[in-house]
Amino acid sequence: MSVPVGLCLGVTCFVSFMLLGSEAAERQGAAVPKTLPPTEIGRRIASLPNYAHFGFSGVAFDADRLYVTTNIGLIEVQGTSVKSLHSWYLRDDVLEWPWADRASKSLWLQHIHDGVLRRLDETGWHLVALPAPPNAYGYYTRGDMVAGFHVTSDATGLHLVGADHVWTWSPPDRWILDTSPSAPEYSGSVGVAFSRGREARIMRLGSCFGGPLPCDYAFYWRNGQDWSEPRTLPMTRPSQILGTADGVFARDDKGELVRLDDESAVVLETPGKCEAVALTSSGKLMASFVGAGVFTLTSDGWTKILDSPYGPSEGEHRAYLAEKDGTVAYATDGKLENSGTTALWVAEGGRWTRIDVEHAAKN
Repeated sequence: MSVPVGLCLGVTCFVSFMLLGSEAAERQGAAVPKTLPPTEIGRRIASLPNYAHFGFSGVAFDADRLYVTTNIGLIEVQGTSVKSLHSWYLRDDVLEWPWADRASKSLWLQHIHDGVLRRLDETGWHLVALPAPPNAYGYYTRGDMVAGFHVTSDATGLHLVGADHVWTWSPPDRWILDTSPSAPEYSGSVGVAFSRGREARIMRLGSCFGGPLPCDYAFYWRNGQDWSEPRTLPMTRPSQILGTADGVFARDDKGELVRLDDESAVVLETPGKCEAVALTSSGKLMASFVGAGVFTLTSDGWTKILDSPYGPSEGEHRAYLAEKDGTVAYATDGKLENSGTTALWVAEGGRWTRIDVEHAAKN
């Protein structure tokens, strides 16, 4: 199933909507991308229209490689070297959020051009259609698509969150719609995470169409087929929810970080504004804080493992974080209206190495 409108976050939103008409005649892309040499990256960047800038939208490790989603395709990095560019479309090759499914050793991503999910596993690339829209319209609304979909996985399986619902993946090709807690009319699921055998579900309460007032959110614990009573979630808008060995944590768009306890949400004291979180290979929470660096959360509190790789004059940006076996990947994407850096770094042994994508493309 091809979805005719684009998912969008940040720079990818702007580029996708502006280019959509130019590619209208192009059909849904193939599962298998073209694998191109790094020299093609520079050409693709140069071909972007003057109203767009090259940008990152996520990082994830799979096997011994780092994958970086961008608005020109999927960049593959081995060690600290750019290995290749994976491309599905000549133009509007806009991708969002690579998600690593460690249980099945696979990588998931979504292409904004056609709305279809793609999965990379040991046998290669596969197309995965979005589940059938669970509404009376028979299609996903523009609001559904702009809000976006995301994938989360743990030992219980892989789950898709979007359009106010949650689905569980049933290989090889089926999505199963999950039940939701009882909530006010027009409420919807916006996040799910698992920790120590329990599911936490974040719900938006009632309708919320923006405006000066924030939405209301609550979280629920699942016990078998039953749900707990709602617990208030003190957030303006949840951006990430993550299940770890130590519990479930949520980050909001203002940089606050909370832990979901049995009866309430606890706002954590942090080294600064939280810009990204990730799950470590040992099941711990890792977080990046603006200007403060990268930390892990232990029973003794926050432990700093890396300084911020950018200087004190860094402008506003979006940030993406991933870790595997001690190697940390960190990307920033400068916002259009600000002076933030668009850059990619990898740290091994406690030291950052900047992966100069544009320089690598010239060699």
